[in-house]
Amino acid sequence: MANRFVPNRQNIAGFLRTPEMHALIERKTRAVAEAAAAASDADGHFRVDVETGDRRARGAVIGDYSTRDPEVSRRALLRALDAARTVD
Repeated sequence: MANRFVPNRQNIAGFLRTPEMHALIERKTRAVAEAAAAASDADGHFRVDVETGDRRARGAVIGDYSTRDPEVSRRALLRALDAARTVD
């Protein structure tokens, strides 16, 4: 019989709601946006959306608004994903 991992959802949710985790999410999201802007073949105007409410913490980097070509935006974002690893 295989061992089964059952996550403690309440503790995980509580951890994700801490001010420290919200700050980390924001720092990592902004680092990805900056790296994507630097990697972009266009002017690199990426939008950052960070939502840290009572029940949710989310960070998103949204497309390169300096170009109409979605491939330019996608390539820059893919190149920038490692930027979040270097931010504490």
